[in-house]
Amino acid sequence: MRRRSCIARGWGAVAALLAFAAVIGLVPCGVASALAPRMGLVSQAPYGVAADGSVEFVLSLPASIDLAAVPDATLVVTAYRAVATRLAVSEVRAGNLPKSVDSVDFPLAALPRPAADQVAATVTLETTTRTAPALQLAQPGLYPVSIELRNDGSVLAELLTFVHRLPSATEPAEVPLPVAMAMTTVSPVVLDDQGAVVIDDDVITELTQLADLLDSSAMPVAVRVPPALLLATAQAGEAGAALAQRLAEGLARNEVLSSPRYPLDPSLAAASGQQSMYTQWLRDGEDDLTAFMADLPTDNVVFVDGPLSADGGVLLRDLGARLIVTTPQIFDPLPNSTGIFTDSSQLVQFEIAPGLTLDAALIDRQLDVVLERRTTTPVLTGIYTVTHLLAYRQEIVDGTTDRNGNSVGNPSRRGVTLATSDLSLPNLDAYRAITSLLDDTPGLIPTTLESLGVRTDQLELPDRGEVIVRLPDAVEGSIDARLRTVADLTEAIQNTGSMLLDSDPRLAQWRAVIGRLPTSALTDDQVEATANQITAELDAIRAAVEVPASFPFTLTGRTTTVPFRLFNHGDVPLTVRVHMSSSKLRFPDGDLSVLIPPQGSTSVDIRIEARTNGDFPATLTVLTPSGDILAMPVQLTASVTALSGLGNLFTGAFLLVVLTWWVRHLRRRRRGRAANIAAERHPVRQGVEPADLVTDEAEMSPDAATSTLPPS
Repeated sequence: MRRRSCIARGWGAVAALLAFAAVIGLVPCGVASALAPRMGLVSQAPYGVAADGSVEFVLSLPASIDLAAVPDATLVVTAYRAVATRLAVSEVRAGNLPKSVDSVDFPLAALPRPAADQVAATVTLETTTRTAPALQLAQPGLYPVSIELRNDGSVLAELLTFVHRLPSATEPAEVPLPVAMAMTTVSPVVLDDQGAVVIDDDVITELTQLADLLDSSAMPVAVRVPPALLLATAQAGEAGAALAQRLAEGLARNEVLSSPRYPLDPSLAAASGQQSMYTQWLRDGEDDLTAFMADLPTDNVVFVDGPLSADGGVLLRDLGARLIVTTPQIFDPLPNSTGIFTDSSQLVQFEIAPGLTLDAALIDRQLDVVLERRTTTPVLTGIYTVTHLLAYRQEIVDGTTDRNGNSVGNPSRRGVTLATSDLSLPNLDAYRAITSLLDDTPGLIPTTLESLGVRTDQLELPDRGEVIVRLPDAVEGSIDARLRTVADLTEAIQNTGSMLLDSDPRLAQWRAVIGRLPTSALTDDQVEATANQITAELDAIRAAVEVPASFPFTLTGRTTTVPFRLFNHGDVPLTVRVHMSSSKLRFPDGDLSVLIPPQGSTSVDIRIEARTNGDFPATLTVLTPSGDILAMPVQLTASVTALSGLGNLFTGAFLLVVLTWWVRHLRRRRRGRAANIAAERHPVRQGVEPADLVTDEAEMSPDAATSTLPPS
């Protein structure tokens, strides 16, 4: 669990910020600095000097000084009391020097001359004794040092620098303060009307500057650059390919942040419910970056250089973000912000949902302008910047004490993020001087933002506890209108596109084009023009199909095939679906799928079964294969005479059945009457005894034996 520390002096930070304005020219320097021209510092080696070591200054003299006219001039090197705060450093820069502790003089004529306008002086340090040829710096610390060229008591030229006197073997070692560097390109990704990334002179200039920065950087740097610009640059001729190769090699040595393939604001994506779209675009961008530099980008760190909503923060966290790097311009206006009183060496927290936060690192607000402004004195710029960082380190050490009053602050649990005020690329000369000196300075240690986010304490104030700031519920802007356009075009392509063969390249082209419409790389006018163009192309495909006009047809049998033709006036084969409907007819084959050749026609045969006789309407509808109506339904008139012969057959059969029944009925009646007559003539009916009857069948004829008539 991270340890948390407090801000010791809020107003001290304000005063330091105001005093530091003198460094960048916003506040006039002290009177002393305005009395004499400045010498240039060609080199100072080393900046961090051992307790009994030496430092060499190489100075360039103003062109207004004629050294031959001042043969007795003297170079005076004076050390002043060590400073331990950023405010004190800024005050020294403003001309308010503390009390001097020692000085040493060098006859100008005896000094080496590296160049016609240069002199070199080597100053030896001492700790326990005070001798004329050396500067006594008794304790480790940051010592302001002035160098003056004097003649007859007048100061002809001067220079102010600092010396970092390192601890000796018997003195406590300096715990280093981690320092990270952040930068991003600001050239927007712009797509032309064909969807290609525009690579103009401004883009090439900025990417060249980035390549120069990466080549000259002596420390790791966190970089964000749109993958679309990198890939397009690699395709921009031989010069573009060479620049892309430099960028690929430089980025592979540093910490590259994940970016979507095309610009898409996470807050706007979240507000429109497009978390999946943002996720896909981010993964596509990571694939592009990985292919470009042959290394994986990091999604743990996110630059926030514009407004961020709470839902946007949730989206970023869900995608792996664990540290936000932002600027005072973004942080200060937020609710519950501590503003200029924020100790930027500690992490603050962004509340993205109730009980859910994201850590955030603020860039150093006192050094941002130093990185972005052009410098004519890069060596001094590096020394002033590194001195500020070391003073910051000392403030951390001195800001926390134990019960005995001993400093126990731990700089290793803090971290400083350096960047320009908008995270844009820094000035090359200033950056090169700062990073090279920072990398070589004991007491400071270059680090990555990912490491800084893991090891840095969270800011906690005595009167409010942890510093947690709220993010707004929404940010200005919306992509809803573009998403509606995407949805409409997607539906239109699904319907009309189903008429095309799967191999038609336009299907993939249309989907790729409309898939890019939500990006800010396209203007609203471009989105509208693209939608109109795709709609016109789809309309042309639909209009290429000609359906027949209304026509009558007659069914003379129970099942009949009705033919008609469909025409295709387009240049590619088209597939349609034919649907017939009627309340009095049946279509046993259902809907038919029909392929119409380009610039040709196809005969379509519809099999129809009649249900009854008569004249009644039918409807012919031509649809796309997906079921969208392609043209107005055609109203047809059907005449059915198929059932007349069948009725006669049924009538004749019925009469035959009736006639057969009547004949059988008459025969049965005649037989019944004959049986009744025979029964009346039987002997039993006439009173004859059975014994008197003739029973010898042998005496009877065969016909008589079988006859049912009574004997005569």
